[in-house]
Amino acid sequence: MLASVGLSDDFELLGRWKNGDKAAGNELVDRHFSSVYRFFRSKIDSDVDDLAQRTFLASLERYDRIREGTFRAYLLGIARHLLFHQYRRKRTHAKLEDFLSMSAEDLQGGTPSQIRAASEEKKLLLEGLRSIPIDFQICVELHYWEGMGVADIAEVLGVQVGTVKSRLFRARQMLRERILAMHESDTLIRSTVDNLDRWASALQKDFGLASDDAKPEPAGET
Repeated sequence: MLASVGLSDDFELLGRWKNGDKAAGNELVDRHFSSVYRFFRSKIDSDVDDLAQRTFLASLERYDRIREGTFRAYLLGIARHLLFHQYRRKRTHAKLEDFLSMSAEDLQGGTPSQIRAASEEKKLLLEGLRSIPIDFQICVELHYWEGMGVADIAEVLGVQVGTVKSRLFRARQMLRERILAMHESDTLIRSTVDNLDRWASALQKDFGLASDDAKPEPAGET
């Protein structure tokens, strides 16, 4: 069994799932599926269910490499890598560094269908999020949507804590700049910019919904 020092009981559930305990797998998926689903759903408009399932299955496959940290950071770090590979399929020459310069809008295009009927402020904020570089978007979403601290965000991104702090600061700046530059009414823009924190949190609910059919079926040893 994996040493439990410094690790949450989520890792214990993962170990039991890997050893064939389907109930443990179900519990683990129920705890974290919304976070994983939400992670993909705000950045791509197809294959979300498949990528969410693959993230959990990959967490099983990489079980023996776990050393420290929280399970959610470990899981979302896997999700980030799968997202990168998904983008790379569409852009042959994409590199990991592109996450610091290219946005979801650059790499994917369009607006996710599930947000088109949302309030105008949410639409405006989503367009802003999808117009800033992917890793900056991830920083904002992990902070506001998942309530993650800088140490966990650093683990997801594979960077130092100080880097996360500076990226969060810059991400907020870029987000405000993008929204202010949009051709919308002054009242709408001001409402969104002045209540950025509130609208960012409100978007969480729109992207965390998924049917039970989308969840992976717990399995034994892979």
